[in-house]
Formats: sequence, structure tokens, C-alpha cells
Amino acid sequence: MAMSASEYPELWAFLTARHRGEILSGTVAAIERFAVFVALDDGPAHPVFPGVGFITIPELSWRHVEAVSDVVQVGQRVSCEFLQFDTWNGEARLSLRATGPDPSRRSPTASRWGRRRGGGSPG
Repeated sequence: MAMSASEYPELWAFLTARHRGEILSGTVAAIERFAVFVALDDGPAHPVFPGVGFITIPELSWRHVEAVSDVVQVGQRVSCEFLQFDTWNGEARLSLRATGPDPSRRSPTASRWGRRRGGGSPG
């Protein structure tokens, strides 16, 4: 299903005005086995899907996701980072995990292995 700007000018205008890294808020509208649809607060309704926002499973969390319902529920409020405009489906591709810290980038001082024990000088 290809969406065109002439068929859905309000949707197109909304999506083309978005910038990578922008934070968008909305409500989880539907959960599918492959992704989550989000009805965005400031966005128009999608003509086909339950929401204009779309979060794939890998973009839900930094940790492995067994079940989407372990991360989000229908009706839950979310704030996500805008990744890109999917011109084929007329969707805002979003990331929920990008709004939280990446656990693989912890500072060495946060790790017990990176801290010096004791308070004295070395040697």
C-alpha cells in the first residue's frame, strides 16, 4: 500500500515536518506481534493503521523482548524518538529505547571493576 502526498496531504505535511531525534508523545493504540502502533498527540489519524507512530520490536527496549506486553500496554502513554518517515506506509518510525540510556555505554566509574578500592594513593 503506497501512500501519496496528494491522497493524504495532512498526514504528509505532519510527517515531512518531523526531524530525526525529535521526541514525539502519544498513546499505544495497538500491539501486533511485529510492532506497536502509536496514536501521536499532535499528529493526524492514519487512514489505515491504528496510529501514525510505528515502533518495531527491536526499538522497544535495550534488552531482549520476549513479549511486547512486557514493555508496553494498549492505552499506555509513551514518548519516543523520531527515526524516519516511512513514505511507503505513511508512518513515523519511532524508537522507545532511544529515550533511555544504552546499558552498553556505562561509564567505567559506574562499574565495580572500574573503581579504585580504598581511599589512599596508589603504590
